[in-house]
Amino acid sequence: MATAKQTLNDLAYAKSHFVKMMFLPQAWQAARTAHLTWDVIDFPPSPNALPDMPGVYVFVATPNIFDCDWAGGLFYIGKATSLYQRISSYIAEIDKDFQTTRRPKVWKMVNQWSGYLKYFYTITPTVAAAESLEAEMIEAFRPPINTQYAAKTSRAMRAF
Repeated sequence: MATAKQTLNDLAYAKSHFVKMMFLPQAWQAARTAHLTWDVIDFPPSPNALPDMPGVYVFVATPNIFDCDWAGGLFYIGKATSLYQRISSYIAEIDKDFQTTRRPKVWKMVNQWSGYLKYFYTITPTVAAAESLEAEMIEAFRPPINTQYAAKTSRAMRAF
C-alpha cells in the first residue's frame, strides 16, 4: 500500500505532466492555410539531418503506441533562419541543470517528454516567409510552450 508521501509524490509527478491545450475553431477558420510539405524526425536528431535553410518547426509529443501517429499534442512552434543551426539550442537543453536554463518551458519539454518528441519542419523560401508562417501558425494553434502571441490574443489569454 502506498504511503501518504508516495501518493503526494505521484500526484506531483502527474501534475508536472499536465499540459493545458487550447482548441479554438475561430482561430483555425481565420488562418490562411497553404499546402505545406512537412518532414518529421525524432527528437533529438543529428543536426546533420536538417537543412541549412530557413523554415518553421513544430515540436509534437506522441505516445508511440497503438500505431496512432495522430495521437499527441502540439507543444511548440518556432522559426529558424537555419533549421540546421537552430536545433542545437534545443539539443543543448537536454540533461542541462534546470537551475541554469533560461528557457524553463523548453527545458521541461525536451527533458520531460524525452523519447516522445517529434520534430516537424517545413522549409520556406525566405526568413521573412518563415516569420510570417510562424506567426500565423501560433495564432491559429496557440501552443502551450510558446509565450509570445499577437497582442489581442495575449490579452485574452491572460484574462483566463
